[in-house]
Amino acid sequence: MRAVALASILVIHFNATVTGYFTLPHKLFASVLPFGIYLGDFGSSLFFIVSGASLALTVPPQQDPLTFYKKRAKAIYPLFWLAWAVCFSLRFLAKPGYYAAAKTPTLLLTVLGLDNFAVAAGWVGMDFACVGEWFLGSILFLYLLFPLLQRGLARSPWLTWAAALALCLPVHLAGWDAKLVAVHLLEFLFGMQFLRLPGKAKAVLAALCAAAVPLCAGLDSKLACAACCAAVFTLLAWAARWLDRPWPRALCAKAAKLSYAVFLVHHVLIQRMVEGFDLAALSRRDTAFLFLVYLAAAWAAAEALLWLHRLLQKGLAALRPAEA
Repeated sequence: MRAVALASILVIHFNATVTGYFTLPHKLFASVLPFGIYLGDFGSSLFFIVSGASLALTVPPQQDPLTFYKKRAKAIYPLFWLAWAVCFSLRFLAKPGYYAAAKTPTLLLTVLGLDNFAVAAGWVGMDFACVGEWFLGSILFLYLLFPLLQRGLARSPWLTWAAALALCLPVHLAGWDAKLVAVHLLEFLFGMQFLRLPGKAKAVLAALCAAAVPLCAGLDSKLACAACCAAVFTLLAWAARWLDRPWPRALCAKAAKLSYAVFLVHHVLIQRMVEGFDLAALSRRDTAFLFLVYLAAAWAAAEALLWLHRLLQKGLAALRPAEA
C-alpha cells in the first residue's frame, strides 16, 4: 500500500514539474483519475489511511501519549532536519537570494516540519521550505490526536465516528482548515478502524465506498478521493495474499523502507533536474528517459540520506559514553 501511494506521489510531482505545473500537455501520465480525483490527493490520502492502520497495529493501547509523541518525533524529525540541512545548503549556494523574501521567524515552521503546510494553508507566502510536502504538517496534527482516537475507538467506536463526522465534514466543506486536516482525519480514522472489522464487513465497506465516489464527486473532490482511497485500500488488503511471493514482498518492503526518505527529497530533485530542459519542446521519449533518471536519483538520494542518518546516529552514540 505504501508502494502504491509512493508511486502516485512520485508520478504526480514529476508530471507537475515537466508540464510547468499543468500549463503544458502531459506526455506520459495523466494527473486526474476518473471522477476528477487528483492523483496527488489519491497518493496522500492513501498514505493517511496506511498511517492510521500501521499505528493501530503497532502502538499498544496502554502506551501513554507522551511516549507515543516521543517515538513519533524520533521517527519524523531527525531525518527531516538532515534532509533539510543538505538541500537548503545546496539551494542556498546554487541560488543566492532564493530565500531573500522568507521571513526569519518562519524558520520555526521549518523546525517543526510545518513549512510546506503553512504555505499551502496560506499562513505565509514564502518560507524556507525545501524538502517534504504539505501533508507532513497534516500527519503531525493527526499524530497529536492519535491517542484520543485510539481510546475512542476502543471504548465507543460508533460515538467516535459520529463525533468525527459531525466535526470534520462541516470544517472541511467550509474550508476552515484550508482542506488540509479534517478530511484526512477521517481517512486516518478509517485506517485505524479497518483492522477491527471482520472480513465480510470489509467487503461491504469496499462496495459502499466505491459507490460513494460518484456521489461525492459532485459535492467535493477530496471527499470523492477519500471514498476512492478507502475502497482501494480495502481491495489492496484483499489482494495482498496473491502478492505474497518473494519478489513482490522484497520490492514492496524496500519501497516501504525508503518511502519517507524518498518523500523528503524527490520533489527538490525533479525541480533541479528539469532546469536545463525546454519543457515545451521536451519529447515523449526524452520525458520517459527523464522519468527513469528521476526514479534512480530519488532512490540513490534516499539511500544516501538514510546512510548519512545512520552514520550520524553511530557518531552520536559513540560520544555519549565519553561524555558520561
